[in-house]
Amino acid sequence: MNLVGGGIPGVVSEVQKSITFTGAAGYGAIGNVVYFTITGAVHVVSLDAVIETSLTEDAGTGVSSCSLGVAGATTLFVAAVASSLLVSTTPLWYTVTPNATGIALDAKYKDIAIAQNIVLAVTSTGTRKVTGGVITLTVTYVPITSNGSLV
Repeated sequence: MNLVGGGIPGVVSEVQKSITFTGAAGYGAIGNVVYFTITGAVHVVSLDAVIETSLTEDAGTGVSSCSLGVAGATTLFVAAVASSLLVSTTPLWYTVTPNATGIALDAKYKDIAIAQNIVLAVTSTGTRKVTGGVITLTVTYVPITSNGSLV
């Protein structure tokens, strides 16, 4: 994980984290995958999601989906999309239709105040979970409380 700016109030900071999905709790099992833990509150200047390696699923029942948001509002940034559509040939994940070439940032990916952890939520219509693949999130933010930071 990279940290630029050090979370100093009024200073733009950036954090980046890649997660490799394994199907374990917190890494692709049904539930939340915590990307960044928040302290205080921050203004998200921009959030970028890149599919580094295509997601894979186990042989469970149903269809697994992924969404991006914060704890308690897991679709704040992007609504649920079938995990099988999150592939490295369309690495830019800003909508329910990942893009291969470029995209203007949707309002949901910038200028958002948050006070909860940033999460990728894995849901399923059955028991299927995400067992492989890598997604990198980069968040540029400004602390809006004296202790505001993301790690």
